[in-house]
Amino acid sequence: MQSWTDKRPLHAIHPIISTLLQPGDLFLDIETTGLSRARHQIYLIGMASVVDNNHIYVNQLFSDNPQDEEALLTCFADALQTLEVKRIITFNGNSFDLPFLLERAALHAISLSFEAFELFDIYKEVSRRKNMLQLQNYRQKTVEQFLGICREDKYSGGELIKVYENYVRCPNAEAAHLLQLHNYEDVLGMIDLLAVFAYDEFFSSPAHVVSASVENYTDIDGNPAEELIAVLTPPCELPGCLSCTQPVSGAYLHAAGKHVRLRVPLFQGMARLYYLDYKNYYYLPAEDMAIHKSVATCVDKAYREKATPENCYSKVAVDDAFLHSDRLAEYITHVLRGFSES
Repeated sequence: MQSWTDKRPLHAIHPIISTLLQPGDLFLDIETTGLSRARHQIYLIGMASVVDNNHIYVNQLFSDNPQDEEALLTCFADALQTLEVKRIITFNGNSFDLPFLLERAALHAISLSFEAFELFDIYKEVSRRKNMLQLQNYRQKTVEQFLGICREDKYSGGELIKVYENYVRCPNAEAAHLLQLHNYEDVLGMIDLLAVFAYDEFFSSPAHVVSASVENYTDIDGNPAEELIAVLTPPCELPGCLSCTQPVSGAYLHAAGKHVRLRVPLFQGMARLYYLDYKNYYYLPAEDMAIHKSVATCVDKAYREKATPENCYSKVAVDDAFLHSDRLAEYITHVLRGFSES
């Protein structure tokens, strides 16, 4: 068995990461010879621990051959204690890494438990933000590409299984480097992935509107239309380049760095303010608006119907007075929160 270590300074990280990291954090990633916990083995365990506010300590445990797995897991169990771990951070670890470690440890009669630790699965958290991020998928490398994180490693974990099998038969430095590099960038890259949560702060904070105007355009059917265009400043620099659309309202957002542009379709000079809890509303066709069910009881049943996501809205007149009032920022704030809550 081999052990590789590295200590890296924490610098040039996104400000949101500094607020999320804390002493006792351990970033964890494993490499296996397959997906079956019963038939396949763990050959590499990578750990990146926050030792203080300025450094990350990386430790990788590597099995030169399958017979080393017991020693590998024993060292890992010891490391959880010596590193004074409080929180374990993984990427899809709740479903893969942690159950795999527990079952392989049990097969070797090694005492291992994660019950004493707080668990944070980045994949699980990012997947909850699908409506906000609208990425092609939520694999680690896809999220890294969105955030502009560059890798030297070009292989997937599955592709490296054959590399490891060949290494076991004929150990060589080149193969060991490929295996080490992939796991190293996986475990260390998770730290930079935390920058994606800067969007939480942006969508939940009051909107800071730099400018707003009503613009005319021609829609896809060639008809004249108009939209509210707002330029915003986020509370902190946003990583990556986000382009997303609310499917119901049609609001479109483009964000990169400190520059955010929001487009909201207008209907005869009116903007729609959608309510997400549509099941608590009734739609009034004659007035083309939704009202809360607590008020709708006063309306004759013939003039109301249960609201749907598409018609659960009230309307706001977008005129010069609105564009130069506090109501504009309040409306934009409501629209932004719809991206994260829809």
